[in-house]
Amino acid sequence: MASQDREIQMQSPVLVLDALYCEEEDLGEYGCEEGSDSVMGPSIFSENLFDCEDDELVRLFSKEKEAFLGQTGLMADGSLMVARREAVDWMFRVVTHYGFTVVTSVLAVNYFDRFVSSFRFQRDKPWMSQLAAVACLSLAAKVEETQLPLLLDLQVEESKYVFEARAIQRMELLVLSTLEWKMNPVTPLSIVDHVLRRLRLKTHLQLEFLRRCERLLLSVITDSRFVCYLPSVLASAIMLHVIKEVGPYNALDCQNELLDVLKMSRDKVDDCYKLIVNYLATTTSANTRPYPTAQMVSLRRISAAIA
Repeated sequence: MASQDREIQMQSPVLVLDALYCEEEDLGEYGCEEGSDSVMGPSIFSENLFDCEDDELVRLFSKEKEAFLGQTGLMADGSLMVARREAVDWMFRVVTHYGFTVVTSVLAVNYFDRFVSSFRFQRDKPWMSQLAAVACLSLAAKVEETQLPLLLDLQVEESKYVFEARAIQRMELLVLSTLEWKMNPVTPLSIVDHVLRRLRLKTHLQLEFLRRCERLLLSVITDSRFVCYLPSVLASAIMLHVIKEVGPYNALDCQNELLDVLKMSRDKVDDCYKLIVNYLATTTSANTRPYPTAQMVSLRRISAAIA
């Protein structure tokens, strides 16, 4: 990777994600111009749109609560919030380097958040969060990807520490046991996918709507404030924002119809929606962080810490 490209990627986690959407026309923020309806049309919904049974939606809502920990502890620990941001930024750079899917990215962050919410980190071992990030990304790639790099090659992007393969494997086992082997959780993408499969739209419109939701999701999950929202709430807020940004003539009607099919009140989604708006308004593209030379952490130190 050229040094100039690396410098650009390190400036913003959002810019890193652009590599996932190559060969696409620049249509403005989230791929559309303000007030334009040329892509999605005056309405993204069709008449009698949601006429199938709601069993799957009920199952998704039930399953998301089983895995959701109400991970507010991340927001109460300032040092952990910083470690999380660095870990997520690093995972996204690796995802971009290897061309992993968006699902892999979301799963890796999900595993990391659930793990750090359950596992008590030791403050005198600052390398612990980075090792957890490597393990969570490795596990997510094993779930979703068809071609995987070696564990040492997975650490292709610069970080403070470098870990041996045996250390990563031990952490993988710890993550698996801590998460009780529940590696297929409901994520916001699960809810978005459910809605799209119930949309009677042409294929290219479904893909465009999904692309915009994915990009916004990947941007906001770098912020630990969104961890406390259920996947269905975050997905709903993201879809509401995408609908508004697309600019159909009846955006409000489309938003209300979406909330109706999801059986979700606007009040329940409003806080998350406002946070998304605030996040996008305050996030800057230049966010450079120094990444010092990596330190090799001995397997003995790691074994003693995670045993």
